[in-house]
Amino acid sequence: MSDALPARVDADTAGAVLAALMDAVRDERTWRRQQALASFRALRGAGALLPGLEAALRDGRDAGRRNAARSLLAARAGSSAGALRLLARLATRDLDGDVRLLAASALGESGHPAARPALEQALADPSPNVAAAAADALGVLGDPRSLAALVDVLQRGDPWRAIAACVALGRLGDARAVDALSSLAADPLVGPSAVEALGEIRDPAALPALRTAAESGRGDARAAALQAAASILGYHSITPPEWLRAVAREEEDALRTRLDAGVDDCAAILLGAAGSASAARALAAAMGDPGRAGAAAVGIGFLPAPVAAQAVIAALEAGADDPAELLAALPALSADDAARVATYLASPDAAVRSAAAEALARADAAAVRPVLDRALHDPASRPGAAQALARLPDGDGAPLVALLADADPRVRSAAAEGLARRPGAVEPATILGALEAEDDPSVRALLVSALGAAGGDDAAEALASLATGDDAQLRFAAVQALGKTASPAALPPLLAALASGDAALETVALRALGELGDPRGVEPLAERLEGGDRETRRAAARALRDIAPPAAARRLLAALDDADWRVRLSAARAFARLGAGDAAARLRAAAEADPDPLVRRAAAAALGAS
Repeated sequence: MSDALPARVDADTAGAVLAALMDAVRDERTWRRQQALASFRALRGAGALLPGLEAALRDGRDAGRRNAARSLLAARAGSSAGALRLLARLATRDLDGDVRLLAASALGESGHPAARPALEQALADPSPNVAAAAADALGVLGDPRSLAALVDVLQRGDPWRAIAACVALGRLGDARAVDALSSLAADPLVGPSAVEALGEIRDPAALPALRTAAESGRGDARAAALQAAASILGYHSITPPEWLRAVAREEEDALRTRLDAGVDDCAAILLGAAGSASAARALAAAMGDPGRAGAAAVGIGFLPAPVAAQAVIAALEAGADDPAELLAALPALSADDAARVATYLASPDAAVRSAAAEALARADAAAVRPVLDRALHDPASRPGAAQALARLPDGDGAPLVALLADADPRVRSAAAEGLARRPGAVEPATILGALEAEDDPSVRALLVSALGAAGGDDAAEALASLATGDDAQLRFAAVQALGKTASPAALPPLLAALASGDAALETVALRALGELGDPRGVEPLAERLEGGDRETRRAAARALRDIAPPAAARRLLAALDDADWRVRLSAARAFARLGAGDAAARLRAAAEADPDPLVRRAAAAALGAS
């Protein structure tokens, strides 16, 4: 398409260029439409086409031509002030309601934050259809500043406009709308849309309103309330309230039918909320279907733990095709259930052993330790038992130290990994002794990580030596581990790694400096933020975000204008810790107009935290 267009449009070529663009946008082939829109965005002198596009938007005889003009204007308004002004005028002042509707739709599709005022004005349009299009466009635009105007529409009493505002508020996902939407949840006309929006916002504060809708409603109204409640539970992983368990049990037959019919996350969550033995069996059975296993695992997470454990273990003992999936779905186990699960530590399948170890590590440490002690005396179960011990969250390193001298490298590897997860659990000298005796490369690398977790000056000194050694694997592991030592002695070897000339090692050093948190590392990090390649700038920005010293504010302010969105994102998140300060104006600009939505949200959050 771009090859068929001139470099610049003028009065002589405007007619032909517009005709070519209109034909391309009406083409049935998606790639050609997208190519035409991209070409129009980049076309110089395209303002000459705006009168023709306005005329096409008014052509009531040809709906396809009108829609093509709408798409082209939306594409251009994303970056052109002229097209944006034209659409704003048409959406708010034109005498033709269809033109106002199409212009409002195009403003939303443009994605430009400056479209918001015109769309908010159009919410009061005499035509309900235009007002609904404006509300829908605000939802597409996704600017949280439009929340107050949309909530005002809810309170005017016009159900058609209110329904459109509900949809838009659901798209915005802003919890500040929950009270207004909750007040309409029982409304016979607006209620279903309000309930659906509450489900999209996914704020637990909506649950009381959903309770009223679920307990008093029937058919579609109850189903919508349950669907919204499931969305909230799934997003926050909160314990289902008793009223929801009771209503879900009443609907259990229908929920099982939905789950049997295919992938249905909400049905699985609601079966978990029902919490009955029959619901648990249905979810455990669905774990055997690869297509439904993910949804079923989520649902199992909402069952009461004893009910979930009995159903899952029963399915395991019945000979499940994929025991690793079922083991991963187990909740925290009792001592008796842990003993039944421990038999899977002897599985010849490494994935099953690992899943069993993870399941046992989720149990209460005091209850599961005797089970693991017995498993350690079984040669077939010993590697898996070591894995489980390593993953217990109790911080006790003594049992793992004893396993560092085991004859089986799998056991030693698990023990080293476990010590790397336990900061300060053992003295560095203990790790160094094991490292000197170890000949397995993978275990040595894990022991280096454990040395970092041991922390302190002695660990940093030993890691500094390893960071300049001949073994590349240990060099990388040592540089990474230096960041975990919390020792001032770790800074010089990390700065040396940063100047090593090895790009990959320098990236690891940047991350380690951020984790170390020593403010003396700010200057070299800031230098990389200003002068490195894209990956280096990203790593430096993340490290400065983690340290977030006031001295870095000037460099972070400049990083808000970086070409790479990840650098801008890290800089915005750093200001959430530092406070906006002198960066407030730049953060407001980023919150309103940064092309990346994650950056816009992070900038807004930084302003809110100040």
